[in-house]
Amino acid sequence: MAEPVTELWPVTLYAASWVDTADVAEQWPDAVDLEPTLVARVLAAAQEQCEAFAPALAPGQEVPASWKVAVVMQARAIYRATIAGSNDQIGADGLTVTVFPMDWTVQRLLRPKRGRIRVA
Repeated sequence: MAEPVTELWPVTLYAASWVDTADVAEQWPDAVDLEPTLVARVLAAAQEQCEAFAPALAPGQEVPASWKVAVVMQARAIYRATIAGSNDQIGADGLTVTVFPMDWTVQRLLRPKRGRIRVA
């Protein structure tokens, strides 16, 4: 695994990460209350899933902002999946959440639908 390079609250991310800890803290405020190693693991898993789904970037091309948002959204979804029971419920009150492998919103951030012109 790559050497850790970024640290904030103290979650350690790796050099290949599309997001930094400021992105995570801004888009997933509850993450600062979670165990840092868990946050790092779900971010790494989300990054892998997003890289596998997203189209390839050209060499030297900057990662689009929407892809960074997608990584954090997917990390949140992975975290919810780890705490939801077999009935997709969280907590004593049975708050129900729907857990998808990769939400369509995340998919569209990585691969936006393109409009097509129809000629009649």
